[in-house]
Amino acid sequence: MTARKQEAQRLQNDWTDNARWKGIRRGYTADDVIRLRGLARCDQFQWMEGKNPDDPGYIDYFAPIVADAEAGFGGVLNAFELTKSLIAAGSAGVHFEDQLASAKKCGHMGGKVLVPTREAIEKLTAARLAADVLGVPTVLLARTDAEAADLLTSDVDENDRPFLTGERTVEGFYRTKAGIAQAVSRGLAYAPYVDLLWCETGKPDLAFAKEYAEAIHRQFPGKMLAYNCSPSFNWKKNLDDGSISRFQHELEAMGYKYQFITLAGFHSLNYSMFKLAYGYAHSQMSAFVELQEAEFAAAEQGFTAVKHQREVGTGYFDVVTQTIHRGESSTTALSGSTEDEQFFAGDDDRKAA
Repeated sequence: MTARKQEAQRLQNDWTDNARWKGIRRGYTADDVIRLRGLARCDQFQWMEGKNPDDPGYIDYFAPIVADAEAGFGGVLNAFELTKSLIAAGSAGVHFEDQLASAKKCGHMGGKVLVPTREAIEKLTAARLAADVLGVPTVLLARTDAEAADLLTSDVDENDRPFLTGERTVEGFYRTKAGIAQAVSRGLAYAPYVDLLWCETGKPDLAFAKEYAEAIHRQFPGKMLAYNCSPSFNWKKNLDDGSISRFQHELEAMGYKYQFITLAGFHSLNYSMFKLAYGYAHSQMSAFVELQEAEFAAAEQGFTAVKHQREVGTGYFDVVTQTIHRGESSTTALSGSTEDEQFFAGDDDRKAA
């Protein structure tokens, strides 16, 4: 008996034997209920269609989310409560950076102000405590902006003093010597408290990445590292095609286990909409048809959003409707729809659910 059948049988037994349900009539079966289970819309589709994790074509949509906790939005209590909220929202990982929260900047902008090393560690400790209190093995990342940031709020920490220049700003901040030495110093200080270390960099530079990784691994062998393959870099200006194609493989060999592109979706969505709008202004419907044909072609690779009604769950709610009406509803939405009639006719694998 499959796990799905076993679950349906357990549910049916509960309905039959549990005094809580005595006298309660349902117009559907336990199998109907199990078929409709699923947490998110995409998971509901697969569950409804009978796909199991070991089946060909099954997709695990619950990919881990790493949440950006910025600089904690305050002190240690803010970091503690923020981490709890992010975990409760479903985050598998949380990252904190060592900037001053009230003056926080994007890592690739100027004017970044660091907090003392000990203050950053205290926020990381608060985040770990929050995860432990909730009983969740959350992955904790520490990001340092010390490679580029040359301002510091206080000279209280001995770890920061070797990098002080002796200068002060009109705001009272201390000037520091930014660079890899300052970044490594902070990475080594954070390493015992976190699962991964992330050093924000100003350009895609394998030599820098290697030097940083080796410095960390001399004291913390095997420590996992993170790397931001940022869209703030002009990649072709910094690297040739061969170096770009090898870039992430070489990072992995250095111990950079988590590699990501911040804002990839932002750039993709904005460019694709601009391209469509520009094309529509110059060639009208031909521009959209070009996009639609590309969608049809992408369906061979698993793209499903070409059928937008199905994508937002219409088929799922048709099943809910039929379950309630015992299969006799005449108002379901996909039957007789243009999607059902015009998209992938004759291809049962790609028919709307």
